[in-house]
Amino acid sequence: MASTPTASPAATQPIQGRIIEAEIKPSVDATRPLPLVSGLYAIEAPEGVWLCAYYGMNRSVFDYLPQKGANVDESSLGIVFHVKEFVAKEEYQPAAWEEFKKRRMMAYGGHGE
Repeated sequence: MASTPTASPAATQPIQGRIIEAEIKPSVDATRPLPLVSGLYAIEAPEGVWLCAYYGMNRSVFDYLPQKGANVDESSLGIVFHVKEFVAKEEYQPAAWEEFKKRRMMAYGGHGE
């Protein structure tokens, strides 16, 4: 049984660690002037794994979003995570990452998609 990630009071602190999973997906819609990019991350920190999501429409950051394997410090990253969920190391499993992606991936909807 997969554990349920929870928000943590420590989520107010900048997240630091190594990205162990990353999924970055742009979404376009002919009725909207800018694409939407979802950046989902599993970041391993000493205390556990942070599941984080970034959403943006600023094209200038798309090429600079962090990738899997990168060491990150949110305070100097240049983006702010909109969602931060903490999972203790002993409870983190690949199923938690898959569930997070299903719940948090954003895309423009409708219009024949």
